[in-house]
Amino acid sequence: MDIREKIGIITCSNATIEMDCCTAPCLRDLNAHLGSFKEHHKNPPILSGVITCAGCPTLAYPEKIMRKVRALAEFEITTIHFSYCMAALCPFLNKYIEIIGKEHPNIRLIKGTHVSSLSHDKFREYVNIACKKQLNMNDIITRRVAGHSN
Repeated sequence: MDIREKIGIITCSNATIEMDCCTAPCLRDLNAHLGSFKEHHKNPPILSGVITCAGCPTLAYPEKIMRKVRALAEFEITTIHFSYCMAALCPFLNKYIEIIGKEHPNIRLIKGTHVSSLSHDKFREYVNIACKKQLNMNDIITRRVAGHSN
């Protein structure tokens, strides 16, 4: 019997859609059982799904995020990891956690995925530069963004 946890990952829609993040660092650490995947799971978890958040909230945000979470929950996930970019960038993350926790109290909610050598502040600085210079998330991950000035 497989006792590994089934997880879902929610990524930032802005990082994924606008900045072309392919979630490679998140998946790398999942597969290597590092970062939050090591810290919060006794055994390497099973990836059951990856979705983007519903985007920065509008008045309909509770239903928009819950529609996405329900899609993951149908596959009997035990844990949702919010991506590193959501943990570093999302001003609504705690509200999302509150809303999801009320409807799905048996799903564990974890802020973060992969290990990053960048602090959240440095990551936000790099995202700001990347947006201004029309760079993408790979430019941040590989530190190419460091060669660009504000």
